[in-house]
Amino acid sequence: MSHHHLYRVEELARHFAAADCRVVIHVDSNTPQTEFDALKDALSDTDTIFAERRRCEWGTFALHDASLESARLLIDTFEDVDHVCLISGSCLPIQSVSALKSHLARNRDTDFVDTHFLDEEKWIHGGLSEERFTLFFPFGWQSRRWWFDRAVDLQRRFRIQRTIPQHLRIAVGSQWWTLSRGTLRRILDDPLKPKTDAYFRKCWIVDEAYVQTLVHTHTRRLVNQTLCLSEFDPQGKPFTFYDDHAHLLRGSASHFFARKVWHGASGLYNKYLNGVEPMIAARRPKRGSLDDLVAEGRKNRCVGRPGLLMQSRFPVQAFEPQHVTARPYLVLDGYDLLFEDIQLWQKSLGIGRAHGRIFNKNSVEFDGNAQVMPGSVVANPRIRDWNTEQFLTNLIWHTRDEQQSFQFHVSDSTRMASFILKDPNAHVLFIKGAWALGMTQKPDESAAAYRRRAMRLKLLEQKHINELESNKTRAQVQSWTLAQVIADPTLPLNALAQMIEGSQAAQTGHMPKMRKEHGLNELAYNMTTAGISAPASGIGAANIRHLKQSDTG
Repeated sequence: MSHHHLYRVEELARHFAAADCRVVIHVDSNTPQTEFDALKDALSDTDTIFAERRRCEWGTFALHDASLESARLLIDTFEDVDHVCLISGSCLPIQSVSALKSHLARNRDTDFVDTHFLDEEKWIHGGLSEERFTLFFPFGWQSRRWWFDRAVDLQRRFRIQRTIPQHLRIAVGSQWWTLSRGTLRRILDDPLKPKTDAYFRKCWIVDEAYVQTLVHTHTRRLVNQTLCLSEFDPQGKPFTFYDDHAHLLRGSASHFFARKVWHGASGLYNKYLNGVEPMIAARRPKRGSLDDLVAEGRKNRCVGRPGLLMQSRFPVQAFEPQHVTARPYLVLDGYDLLFEDIQLWQKSLGIGRAHGRIFNKNSVEFDGNAQVMPGSVVANPRIRDWNTEQFLTNLIWHTRDEQQSFQFHVSDSTRMASFILKDPNAHVLFIKGAWALGMTQKPDESAAAYRRRAMRLKLLEQKHINELESNKTRAQVQSWTLAQVIADPTLPLNALAQMIEGSQAAQTGHMPKMRKEHGLNELAYNMTTAGISAPASGIGAANIRHLKQSDTG
């Protein structure tokens, strides 16, 4: 069954013809006539037969009917055919044709069909299930999707239900079957076939149900397994095999075909059709089984990878995994206000990227004053503020091979403060009251405006502390008061050094300089005279004097 990339269909046909197999090809009538004519000319030196072309839209009865009538043509033309294998133009034989022939010769009257009774097993995952057979489907989903959905909605609303014919017990399974000549002939010559066809003609995804249902009536011996290896995601889309999956296909001893193989996987086609081993080693590590790879693919498709948000997959937050970013990172709240060159000090300890205040209201301070980070994350506050959460997740994702840190201030985005505290990958090092440093009164700022600005920062810090102490906080948090840090500046510095991956802090003899007091005395005086309590720092007059006299940590 072919639809496109007919040069690969030619290779498959020649491979089977060279092994003395009979081949019938059906090419979808949607395929351009010029491509079809070129394929016929290319295979004119073989005994390949071309079935009458018809339009085969996915899910419709026509797709099944074309395959069954092509099979009829095969057994009507060739008396020596014992088994018929249905494959697609994107299938690839992963064992030799002689091995396939020997297997079928040992099972001469055996049918290999993946089949599961609808009322006993749940084979269908996602989308329509029982309704495939109890509703009418006059429209194709691909060509007339709006009409398809409206027809389903109306039938559900008016509770329309079709009656399944009494002679049928519906079964479903993979459409890639292998039937013995006798079973195929009995299905094609079944006296109830007109009635069966009339029923299935208005069903949905018939190629997964017609043969799977009738084989139970007409088989002599049934093996409930398809000879074609195919894996599907929860939406019914097939997994695609590429050149670097060769080691996985080699280990599939119970299957003779693989689907779906990418048409550009020249390494696989050369290996299995021409016996030429690829010269270039696979880029993907050769570890794990096919089941493991498929399970990982399903998880990535349904759940996603932590910290990856993109146009093709923007998941619902309620179904997100526990970690909302791709890897652990450090958030330093108040460090840059107390210590000079804190970013350079982190770099000396081996951190990958030490950013400044990336959530500053008016700027984005990337490491090294970079304007663009990997993944085209730009230092533009307007672009950042369009979606601040995704700004952070993209920044972490695209540099996930190295550890990052950034400075934070209580005046930065309160929305991001809440987001960070809910992220288990965030390691927050918080100096309470550090915002008070640098609170000098501007030349044109009145005393009342100055106090309002200070009060606003004090309230923002209190909100931050309340969230930090909430049971909803999932970030790892360490905090100190400003008084504790002034008394012993090594407390937050040692904690930071221990958090840096591969840090050589034990061999580091220097510490960053502590900034001189700037604004703290003025702030304390102004707030006290205004009747406002001091910031949440636990700092007193003695500590202020200590800070004034301190040149280094």
